[in-house]
Amino acid sequence: MRLIEARTTLAFAVILAAFANLPASAVTPESHAHAVKGIELYKQGKPDAAVAEFRKAVQLDPKNGDYHNNLSSVLRTQAKYDEALKEAELAAKFKPSGGSVQSNLAILLEQKKDYAEAEKHYRLAVKAEPKNADYLGYLGSCLQSEKKYTDAEMVYRDALKLSPRDAKTMSMLVDTLRGQKQYDKAEAEARQAVKVDPNSADAHFALAQVLKDKVKDKEAVTEYQTALKLKPDHPSAKYMQECIDYLKGRRI
Repeated sequence: MRLIEARTTLAFAVILAAFANLPASAVTPESHAHAVKGIELYKQGKPDAAVAEFRKAVQLDPKNGDYHNNLSSVLRTQAKYDEALKEAELAAKFKPSGGSVQSNLAILLEQKKDYAEAEKHYRLAVKAEPKNADYLGYLGSCLQSEKKYTDAEMVYRDALKLSPRDAKTMSMLVDTLRGQKQYDKAEAEARQAVKVDPNSADAHFALAQVLKDKVKDKEAVTEYQTALKLKPDHPSAKYMQECIDYLKGRRI
């Protein structure tokens, strides 16, 4: 549950990264104008209109990887995954060195549970932009899905070297350590995440999870409650409430 939520959050974040890579010029000024308009429409909350503009840009400049990538990114937010994947593959064909291009393709492959291929493209994204902590985070999440916990831990620690106060990445590291049954280390990392960002629902959630693992039920309940208070609409809100009810019935 935790891994799926993290991937979803990271997936939508990549859209802006794709937009940021829009070239200053294109094969035709007209295609560039449509691409720019598409970005503006998407930011205005008009995804259908944005898609129409990106389609025009692609028709005028069919070998522009950025245009295919932007189109794919918006189609993905509309849950049009098959078409989004097709556009992402074209983007990677025409711009294989693009970090956001490779990352977007990897996210779509991961959604199809093709983790091996997703990992390959995440690694290409990291190779293209080795200082991008987000791409390292995406890769770490994919490695967790493959149960490659040791590799995931190394990747998350690399990400934290670049962004040492990122409570989200620290929370994912906690999950990885839990996967390795290193509960003491997981608890230490979770407490550090809460210390770094006491207002992070994810950090409190991660701490609650490892405290539940260690049968520290009363403290776990407190952390679940704190996470829910900080973010009542958290994707795992229902799960957290179920944990609270279960732990109270078991121990408290």
